[in-house]
Amino acid sequence: MEEGMEEVMEEVMEEVMEEGMEEVMEEGMEEVMEEVMEEVMEEVMEEGMEEVMEEVMEEAMEEGMEEVMEEVMEEGMEEVMRR
Repeated sequence: MEEGMEEVMEEVMEEVMEEGMEEVMEEGMEEVMEEVMEEVMEEVMEEGMEEVMEEVMEEAMEEGMEEVMEEVMEEGMEEVMRR
């Protein structure tokens, strides 16, 4: 679980950095993060919300992506509420 989450987040962060933040904003953070949240939600259902989100936030802080991850968390919470 831990390794899986790290790999997912690493891929996301690499993608974001490669694309460049401007391009991501133009194309819509929502689209990029929708895919992420789908994968995260799968992990959440298996492992429990709190544990997964703690890992995500820890990694986000390390990567210096606090603002981006706040948006992700908001979208993630909305998704959880919808289910």
